[in-house]
Amino acid sequence: MINIMKANESHVKGISNVCIRGYWATYGESHSKEWIERVIKDFYNHKRILREVTEFNRDWGGYFVAVENGKIIGAAGGGMIDSEIGELFVIYIDPARRNEGIGTKLLDAVTKQQKEK
Repeated sequence: MINIMKANESHVKGISNVCIRGYWATYGESHSKEWIERVIKDFYNHKRILREVTEFNRDWGGYFVAVENGKIIGAAGGGMIDSEIGELFVIYIDPARRNEGIGTKLLDAVTKQQKEK
């Protein structure tokens, strides 16, 4: 069973892993290796993700994760870019688990959070 939940400190490594694998799978053929490595270093390092699961506000609502049997298989997050406009900033699913509806469940959680804002 897949559980969608708000991420916390215990999810940092799993978020990093799924985002890195998802980024490579998404952009591996269209972007240079150097570009991908730079983006991964900047955005998906443990220090940054730890901050993003512990410090959130109106502009960044934190990460939501899809967890199955204790393993992170998807991650997503967004925030409000205007008083009534929300944006999905990141969503990645384990490449081996695409097309199972996991992304839809994560998007629903982020959307619900933004509607409440």
